[in-house]
Amino acid sequence: METKAEFRAHLKARRDAMPEATRAAASEAICAHLDRLCRNRRFTRIGAFWPFGSEIDLRPAVTAHPDWLWFFPRVASTRPPRLAWGTEPLEKGQWGLMEPALALHFLPPVELLLVPGLVFDDEGHRMGYGRGFYDALLAQLPEEILTVGVGFEAQMHLPVPVEPHDWPVQALLSEAGLRFLETED
Repeated sequence: METKAEFRAHLKARRDAMPEATRAAASEAICAHLDRLCRNRRFTRIGAFWPFGSEIDLRPAVTAHPDWLWFFPRVASTRPPRLAWGTEPLEKGQWGLMEPALALHFLPPVELLLVPGLVFDDEGHRMGYGRGFYDALLAQLPEEILTVGVGFEAQMHLPVPVEPHDWPVQALLSEAGLRFLETED
């Protein structure tokens, strides 16, 4: 069995190997699905992320809806892992990520939170880069905020090692569309 670090490196290399045109087309399709979701649910306050490396590019959705409030994460603390949230303008922050210049909210004041990841399973568990920022956030998030894991279809339906501190998302969004997940009560 691979270690988590090896698994992450494998997943990142797999995503990096996708042709740029394929990633761009998939990102456009994801933005179209996101547009329908937000219009159908009347969401106008969205927690998003700026693309890093070969990640999904949500910038077309942000550009298409300047009247919506887009909140982005900023690393507030690494120990414990904590994000703060703010709107544009963005600047280069820790690890080269684009982050809001001013981030005043520890819980994003949103209706929809888009969650990045390297891989997602069918129960909504994810594996990110291993620092725990989104797991810490998901553990504190009010139930009324819809949480959606966003990635390429090639990143979906894969096994994810789940630990007690891992929190699933409520839906998955890829170029194939939006899928709401069953929750166990």
